[in-house]
Amino acid sequence: MGLGNDSHLARYENILDMCGDTAHPTPIVRLRRVCPNPDVSLYAKLEWVNPFGSIKDRTAKWLLAGLVERGELEGKTVVEATSGNTGIALAAIAQLMGTRMVATAPHALSPEKTALLRAFGAEVIRTPQDDTSGLHPMDVAFRMAQAIRDADPDAYVMPNQYDNVDNARAHYESTGPEILAQTEGRVRYFFAGFGTCGTLVGTSRFLKEQDPSIVTVGIQPVRGHHISGLKNMEETAVPANLDMSVIDEVVWVDDDMTDEAARRLYREEALMVGPSAAAIMAGALKYLGEPGRAGVAVAIAPDSGQKATTYLNEILGE
Repeated sequence: MGLGNDSHLARYENILDMCGDTAHPTPIVRLRRVCPNPDVSLYAKLEWVNPFGSIKDRTAKWLLAGLVERGELEGKTVVEATSGNTGIALAAIAQLMGTRMVATAPHALSPEKTALLRAFGAEVIRTPQDDTSGLHPMDVAFRMAQAIRDADPDAYVMPNQYDNVDNARAHYESTGPEILAQTEGRVRYFFAGFGTCGTLVGTSRFLKEQDPSIVTVGIQPVRGHHISGLKNMEETAVPANLDMSVIDEVVWVDDDMTDEAARRLYREEALMVGPSAAAIMAGALKYLGEPGRAGVAVAIAPDSGQKATTYLNEILGE
């Protein structure tokens, strides 16, 4: 007989109960050194505290639960295109459920994320390094996953994080309510990145429903960027999850801004960010540095640098 769940004691009967939710929110921490505006209190929401290391743990949990609820998972192998984090979480949860996982991924997927996918039992299939389709590598990976599913739909199921409403629902039901409660309703600005758009749209939708005056800001990388986890909507397929009606502003970031933000966050805030978190923070700092900004701001930090040591070595010049 177990002891039962008690989040106050950090005791859980199932590792999935460690995923962020309103009963067990991931932490927010104030950035006291890098924010240039004394009238703003900027908090980072540290999603790497989730059990498999990223905000995509929420997404994967909701995606698989939706498949189970609809009777679409039983007896099938999960196949999904991923830049790493969603695939890692899907693979881990699939293992717990006794389900196989196939991950299609861009050929440049980091060694750290590739190793974690394989450690959780996933078969990893990379896009061709010499691909001549002209498509973004994630779009190639997506088509590869679709082809595997379509070749044998009785054997494979594709959660499709880009177009599945359960992605945004995860953040509408968990991330958004957590932020509102953690800021005691005082949040004025919310920042998240353009990727699958589940976090950005689901959280923004919830916050705007509670208080339409909350400013929701999407951080988007410029064309030709190398920021893992974020997408430029002009050079890749636009996810069905994207709903611009709940996004007030868009801030553009580039590789140099992201790298500089990462260096500052490590050395001034001791904040262990990954590339997408650094990009989101760079965009938030740019936006909040403009005249007239005031109040409480929350920016999503999707994952940590523990899955991106290759990137860290590059920006540190080592």
